[in-house]
Amino acid sequence: MKKILVCAPTYNERENIEILCKKVFKTKKKIDLLIIDDNSPDDTSGVVKRLKLKYKNLFLIKRKEKMGIGSALRTGFNFALKNNYIAIITLDADLSHDPEKIPLFINKLKRNDFIIGSRYIKGGKSEYKGIRNFLSRSANKLCNLFLKMPFYEFTTSYRIYNKKCLKTLCKSKFNTEDYSSQIEFFFYIYYSGLKCCEIPIHFKDRFKGDSKIPKLQIIYSFFKLIELYFRRVFLFKK
Repeated sequence: MKKILVCAPTYNERENIEILCKKVFKTKKKIDLLIIDDNSPDDTSGVVKRLKLKYKNLFLIKRKEKMGIGSALRTGFNFALKNNYIAIITLDADLSHDPEKIPLFINKLKRNDFIIGSRYIKGGKSEYKGIRNFLSRSANKLCNLFLKMPFYEFTTSYRIYNKKCLKTLCKSKFNTEDYSSQIEFFFYIYYSGLKCCEIPIHFKDRFKGDSKIPKLQIIYSFFKLIELYFRRVFLFKK
């Protein structure tokens, strides 16, 4: 049976990483787990190295500096292709995404190329409150409006990509290193004609530690959305 890779980029997730590993491997699916750490000052990579003694299908890529989640995910995509995985699941290391959903993502892969976990469809839930909830919902509605894609969720990183998606993304030229890369990946997959769907997830607030999302991320994401809007208008006719 061919394996599926689970990929979690990390930066200062020492308090969460061991719990994440336990939960991922508890799913009892034939999967490997790749941690991509951007030289966390809290020595997240040191914890992973210790856990590798226990989990033989745990892998670590430690990078020299903080290079952004977009870059980290592309590193994961290339790792998956190079090692002949049939698909890659990405999720946050802060336990906001429940690894127990992994089997559902894998089952949905039978009829889809790409599946995204959605907070905003029936059965989905988000623990964001107040302004964070408003901004998140508004951002996803704008994505739906600007990109003309029939989905409710564009920004969560809990998703699965099959090999067709990975080959498409690795051929594309991306310059996005921040969180708006999540929108860009989805955009290119959908407009490449690959089959996409949403499944409901319960998005929890991070277990321990502080959020890594910069305050200027809203501005960066808006400009990326404008860029993708013009790409859709001039490059795609779907």
